Amino acid sequence: MTLVFNSRITISSLVCCISLIFFWAIVTLHGCTASHNTNNSITIVIVSAQNCESCSMTDDTIQYLQTHYPDSIIKRVDINNPEGAMYVSTYHLWRVPVYLFLDNKGSELYRLEGEQKRSDLDTAINMVSKQYEYINILKK
Repeated sequence: MTLVFNSRITISSLVCCISLIFFWAIVTLHGCTASHNTNNSITIVIVSAQNCESCSMTDDTIQYLQTHYPDSIIKRVDINNPEGAMYVSTYHLWRVPVYLFLDNKGSELYRLEGEQKRSDLDTAINMVSKQYEYINILKK
């Protein structure tokens, strides 16, 4: 069998193969992480921005949430970083700060937009926790 070398086809094929391998690696890595995650805790993602005055108060809120809800995963992302931009596009966010309540697969359970009082966060977390427990019972 003889191989014919055509540099134009080879370079474009190489770029295509590398892109496919890169995409496959991302999907595989994300899929493996999700499939091994047995944690049924709620993830709270706080999407904020550096130049946002209301967002500067989220530092105290994060500390409060970590103290009072140790079983939850608390994460803060900035819209000016790639990860924050991903949340903006994935969850169609229009204002900051936003508190996203996600299940262990990244599906949105609830959201709060704007500056929040601790009592409102407590109410939301309790409501989402009950809803999430009910969903997990139905899945069994």
